[in-house]
Amino acid sequence: MTYPPLILAALLLAPLAAVYAGDAPAKQPNIIFILADDLGFEALGAYGAKEYKGLGMVRTPNLDALAKGGMRFGNCFATPVCSPARSELMTGKYNFRTGFRDIAGRNGAVSRLDPKAHPTIAASLKSAGYVTAVAGKWHLGPPASMAEIPRTAEADTDYPHPRECGFDRQCILGGAHLELYGDPKSKSYTPALMQDWCLRFLESQKGGRQPFFLYYASPIPHFPVLPTPLNPDAKKGDRSNFPCLIEYLDKQVGEIVRKLDELGLRNNTLILFSGDNGTDTVATVMSDGRVIKGGKHSMEDRGSHVPLLASWPGVIAPGAVYDGLVDFTDMMPTCLELAGTTAADGLDGVSFAPQLQGKPGKPQDSLPL
Repeated sequence: MTYPPLILAALLLAPLAAVYAGDAPAKQPNIIFILADDLGFEALGAYGAKEYKGLGMVRTPNLDALAKGGMRFGNCFATPVCSPARSELMTGKYNFRTGFRDIAGRNGAVSRLDPKAHPTIAASLKSAGYVTAVAGKWHLGPPASMAEIPRTAEADTDYPHPRECGFDRQCILGGAHLELYGDPKSKSYTPALMQDWCLRFLESQKGGRQPFFLYYASPIPHFPVLPTPLNPDAKKGDRSNFPCLIEYLDKQVGEIVRKLDELGLRNNTLILFSGDNGTDTVATVMSDGRVIKGGKHSMEDRGSHVPLLASWPGVIAPGAVYDGLVDFTDMMPTCLELAGTTAADGLDGVSFAPQLQGKPGKPQDSLPL
């Protein structure tokens, strides 16, 4: 049968329109959550950042490409320090429920997440058939000693606590700081070791029958600002290293995307990228002339307003922007809904899976940060 040109075009475009209108994915997606350490929304080009005041231009082409090809969230919020934000991400519950009122073990906060009382996103996805993996900074319990940072990433680490929290495989960075990053000129540079481990994990999933969940908690750009392989001869602790840290993180994100493309995994993988709290003291000059100084530790907007990018080809419409309220408790119910499973009762978060698929969903109307 021969169709008139306009009808033929409509028939050809109908499947694509259906996808972006919100049809459920045909199978469970792979999920990668990349978390930067101390990165407010204002620090990325996708949010209008132009330069880090007095330090250098903003160069985040790979992250900007994720935003351009997917969804940028205008109002994502986290708690203003790391352990509470990570506990919300892992459990879908506000930190006062899990005991993380501050950094693990500090000022009366619990020293470890209790995975029996508060089942994690990893455990729930594992029950739904996912292979689960974590790399980078844990900071929800042991290991906590800086001496426990692995100096090689050729094999998995096997710390009991991440395993109890539902992770099949792990390459954990023990502490909260960057003093032991290692020499950026050598093979012992910790962020590179973690990245290599993640890339090998992705390679191991090619052709796998199970979907996977990879949580990559990068220690970049947490202070003190140290040299990277992009500027290995720079002075340690010099604030001028900050742009190179961001550029290095952006480069690693690009490598992960390219690896997914190479392995044929990209089209069924949801990538989420965020920061755990605001930037630490660096001021960013925005394209509209505003100057926003990072406010980690502060309950002001600059301490808790973080970037959130979501990329999933064929499901999330390119260039989408969502300005509804989102916080870290929403990550778990969102991922579980996309995985076709449900969480236990008692979650504080609200799934934004419908919004990712072009549906209105049920946006949050307030966030008790």
